[in-house]
Amino acid sequence: MLGAVNGLLMRLLDAGFGHPRGILGRVGGALMAYGNSEQERWAVEQAHLLPGQRVLVVGHGPGLGLRLAAAAVSPGGLVVGVDPSSGMRQMATARCAAAVAAGVVQLREGTAEDTGCADASVDAVISVNNVMLWDRKAGFDELVRVLRPAGRMVLTVHRPVLDVAPETLEEEVSEAGLVDVALGERRRQHGVKVELLARRAP
Repeated sequence: MLGAVNGLLMRLLDAGFGHPRGILGRVGGALMAYGNSEQERWAVEQAHLLPGQRVLVVGHGPGLGLRLAAAAVSPGGLVVGVDPSSGMRQMATARCAAAVAAGVVQLREGTAEDTGCADASVDAVISVNNVMLWDRKAGFDELVRVLRPAGRMVLTVHRPVLDVAPETLEEEVSEAGLVDVALGERRRQHGVKVELLARRAP
């Protein structure tokens, strides 16, 4: 009986947050927009985006970070958002409607492991509360591939949902070829966050 209850709970959490879909996905998206707002702002600030730059947002969810990044790279820049959830892409499209219409934001189905971006085509990669869903080796390899030389990666995740020690992320991004890796944990709104900064070698 307990196993069945746990299984149901895991399916509900997955539909709301892991792989958002349906009504639960929409509820999860609204909660993400509220609960992740401070992390999204921090991530965009740490990316040090400039007008005209190109940025990839991995697992963009309901789109708050996309909108912030679009403002930072305008005019002349581009924000590419990839997310495997059609529900999240719909919410992000609505949230960023003006930027999508202006061609500043492009949304498509994708993951960290398969971004659809060309080699060395983005100045920065941002990901908020998504790394726990990746095949991390494949994901970090892909992000190194799409980053331009000296391009920046900013990653943050709620500590309780990260299923490995934070130091493991640090090791993995270094093994993937990123340099100047900085790892930290910080108590922010809604709990402790793991924060990681790195860049592709020049």
